[in-house]
Amino acid sequence: MEQSLLSLVRLSIEQGYLPLYWHDSKNEVVKTFNGMLSLSSECVSIKGSWYHDTVNIELFVYDEEDKRNILKEESIYVFTGRHSGFFTHKDNEDDYSVYRNQYYTQEGLRDNDLVVMFDDTVEKHEDVYYWDSDDAYHYTPEPYEEEGEDADEYDIWEYHDGPCPPDYREEGKEPGIGFEIEKGGSPEFCGHFDKEDLFKETGCVMEADGTVDWELKTPIYPLYSSKIENEWLPQIEDAINAKNHQNAGGHIHLSKHPKTGVQLFDYCRPYFPLFMAMYPKRLETDYCQGKTELRLKKDEDKHQAIKIWDDRIELRFPAKVFNMQALVFRLNFCRIMLTREHNNILSVILAAFDPSTKLGQLVLEVYAGKEKVLLDRILKVSKKYFNTVLENEKHIVHLISNLKRKVLCA
Repeated sequence: MEQSLLSLVRLSIEQGYLPLYWHDSKNEVVKTFNGMLSLSSECVSIKGSWYHDTVNIELFVYDEEDKRNILKEESIYVFTGRHSGFFTHKDNEDDYSVYRNQYYTQEGLRDNDLVVMFDDTVEKHEDVYYWDSDDAYHYTPEPYEEEGEDADEYDIWEYHDGPCPPDYREEGKEPGIGFEIEKGGSPEFCGHFDKEDLFKETGCVMEADGTVDWELKTPIYPLYSSKIENEWLPQIEDAINAKNHQNAGGHIHLSKHPKTGVQLFDYCRPYFPLFMAMYPKRLETDYCQGKTELRLKKDEDKHQAIKIWDDRIELRFPAKVFNMQALVFRLNFCRIMLTREHNNILSVILAAFDPSTKLGQLVLEVYAGKEKVLLDRILKVSKKYFNTVLENEKHIVHLISNLKRKVLCA
């Protein structure tokens, strides 16, 4: 073998392009786009050039529309939901709606609270007005609508002035969950005449809120009852799907007798980095401050990410509720969290990316194709708020490698 070729072989092996056993597959040896040697079975071919499927993974993506590998620099990412989507070639960009240089399917628009305007542009639903006259969205109110209409003109209870939501649990010792759904615009009474009628029929309390326009407080539901998603939440689906406010959140109250709030916090701790990582922007706001677990327990600040009460915890970090699907996702996550099949942060992370687990299946519903982004967020939250550094832990290193190769844990 010539000296120059021998040097190239050694360099290709050192940089991970060529395996040590390459001589057993000499007929597969190819030259990659950057001059390295590799095996065709470990490469993808794009426009007549070879790219190593691991070393060069950052340079190409799979085009879900045309079913082929393409260069990442020639691709666009299309959102199909809040945290899901796919890559396709930029030549296909006219097939999708565009908002602030990001691409969306019709489902992606809906899940991100975006609408197509009368002039085919895209805007946030909360910033525009629907006109009955032409069945389209506009930048100004429909001419016959009165200006200045807001939640104050509707008969809802003042903040913390409404009745206490009922407890739907047959026994108070059952794990319980309750939601506070914050919204903007006009209150949605879900087909009922007024706040009293809504409360009588659904147990939900509608109150004014200074940071948003109004909020809906649900009863305390028995956490593991299927009536939540099959009967009780559908009764208030119009409110769940109502217009959002930019400050809106979706608080969750959890209890598990006989645990105190502090004890329940410790019990749920392994799952918090994963759950909090799903809503990173909320942790940076004044009304939902991210803090270390020590400060979360020590401070009695109303506006922290997790408020610890005597008999429960209040998760304030979940972001605005866009629709029923988003709320049921949170419900199912809380069910898994309180079942607590995993008792430390590392085991929860590994389960979250293992599709054979209930947690992994749930996470994939929202984060399929975005696993690496979610993992990066989890590691940051674990380190910043829970004093847990996992970047160099061997299982995490292996998981990162698998995700780069688009392989989940088995």
